[in-house]
Amino acid sequence: MATVKHNIAEQDVVALRAQIGDWPPGTEGTAVSIYEDAALIELTGMPMEEPLDNLIVVPADKLEVVWRLGSPPRKDVEA
Repeated sequence: MATVKHNIAEQDVVALRAQIGDWPPGTEGTAVSIYEDAALIELTGMPMEEPLDNLIVVPADKLEVVWRLGSPPRKDVEA
């Protein structure tokens, strides 16, 4: 079993800290799978041409947690 070296958990809402491929910094998504040094992110709010275009693997150091399951609702997002 791999040792996880970051604090990102499944279901965390994260934002990109840097440009990743075509996705600019600030793009948000949900962590759906966690790896040792990265996470599989399902991007939100972006147009997709193919069904899996919204899934990308991002190095953990390029992600920032903006909301965690169990935290109070975000004020900047409509329910």
